[in-house]
Amino acid sequence: MRFRVRVPGATRVAVAFVAVAAGVSVLGGCSRTPAEKLEEWYSSGGEAQIRKLNEDVGRVNEVSMRTIDVQGPACQDLLARTAEAEKLDPIPDEAAQRYWKEALGGFRRGAGECADGAAKKDESQISRGIRGVQTEGLPKLVSTVSMIKAGLATAK
Repeated sequence: MRFRVRVPGATRVAVAFVAVAAGVSVLGGCSRTPAEKLEEWYSSGGEAQIRKLNEDVGRVNEVSMRTIDVQGPACQDLLARTAEAEKLDPIPDEAAQRYWKEALGGFRRGAGECADGAAKKDESQISRGIRGVQTEGLPKLVSTVSMIKAGLATAK
């Protein structure tokens, strides 16, 4: 046995209008400014990852004139941290993302060469790797941070 409920036409139109209005409200509420997106990326792991990378790069710089037994682990740590950073979502700022990608590439190449040189006990390869971290990765990380700071300043 089926029951039919008759709904007046005005009620159907009102219900349909409310449903459409709610849908528009939900969709409209999802749009965020570029600065808000950047702030979300930064606060949801970006800032911590940048800080950790900077610490590891600082350690590589610090051990650059020391012995292989401390250089190798420092480069391995930076290599591992770089791999973590590469898993983050892209920075929602095109220019900052470009610098970020270049920084991570410089760290990956430099720390990889350094770690490989340490495994082979090849001091010249370690030096080339450390120099790559310092000249390819670090300046790009500094540029990335500058771009992010500028983007976050517009959010305030």
